Amino acid sequence: MADLVAYLYSVRYFESGGSIPKGWVVASNKGCLHCHGVSGERGKPASDLTREKGLDSSAAVIAALWNHTLVTPTIAGKKAPWPVFNAKEMADLVTLLQGIQQRTP
Repeated sequence: MADLVAYLYSVRYFESGGSIPKGWVVASNKGCLHCHGVSGERGKPASDLTREKGLDSSAAVIAALWNHTLVTPTIAGKKAPWPVFNAKEMADLVTLLQGIQQRTP
C-alpha cells in the first residue's frame, strides 16, 4: 500500500483542484449515493459519508477507497461493477469527502 501511495503522490495524483459541487456529481453518477447516506439520511445499507472519520489527507481517502473494494457493490439487490474514476473525478471526490468531514462536528 505504501508503494501505491508513493506512486500516486509522485505522479501528482493528490494535487488540489477538486471541487465539492463536482464531487457531489461524481458521488451521484458513480453510484456512491445508492449505498451511502449523507447528513443522517436513513435507509441506506452503507455508512453515512458525513460521519466518516480519518479522511484528513488525500492519501487517507485513497486508502479508505482501496479498502472499500472488499465490499461488493449492489444496486437493486444485484452485484454491480466497481466504478472507474479518472484523475479529475477522483480529485473532486476526495475534495468532497474531506470537505464534508471538516464541516461535520
